[in-house]
Amino acid sequence: MKHGLIAFTLFFFSFSAFAAKCAFRISGGELIRCGMSKIEVTTKIGQPALTSTESVGINDGFGRGGRSVEAWQYVTTGDIGGEYYLTVRFANNKVIEIESQQVNR
Repeated sequence: MKHGLIAFTLFFFSFSAFAAKCAFRISGGELIRCGMSKIEVTTKIGQPALTSTESVGINDGFGRGGRSVEAWQYVTTGDIGGEYYLTVRFANNKVIEIESQQVNR
């Protein structure tokens, strides 16, 4: 029983951490979430302040290589108030990760 509770707790917290990286609610209640297209994101939050291409992983020489993802950076107001630095990462034209940090924290 004790092991089951520990496993459930670990699963819950790992899922919560994943979920937190896949959604962000902007001012007005609009939700930016994983799976959205670039057009959908632009419609909800506008043009990014900065865009960049990031390399993820390395080519190990055995047919498995890294990949490139596009990162869009914003400074936006969150639904709960306050300004946030928001990075939205795309692969194959879809959001794969959302990272946020409150300004001045």
